[in-house]
Amino acid sequence: MRFEGTIEDIEYVPNQRCVSEARGGIQIRATYTWTYELENSGTNLNVQAEYAVPIPVLGRLAEAPVVKVNEREMDWLLANLKARMEA
Repeated sequence: MRFEGTIEDIEYVPNQRCVSEARGGIQIRATYTWTYELENSGTNLNVQAEYAVPIPVLGRLAEAPVVKVNEREMDWLLANLKARMEA
């Protein structure tokens, strides 16, 4: 299945915080809050994702796999970001 959507930054504080809102796709609406903190000689990145799985669209049985896919994709994104920043 293919899902399409958009993501837009709705709040930005340089070197501190970025809040993005996603619409469409499988989650219908999601909010991602990225916070950055100086730590020793580097930066600590914290990402908080808030979304709801559209149960009427997917059904109760699809909820757990969708959550697992979202977690795996966020882990992949953060690992790639870490690798690029450390290179």
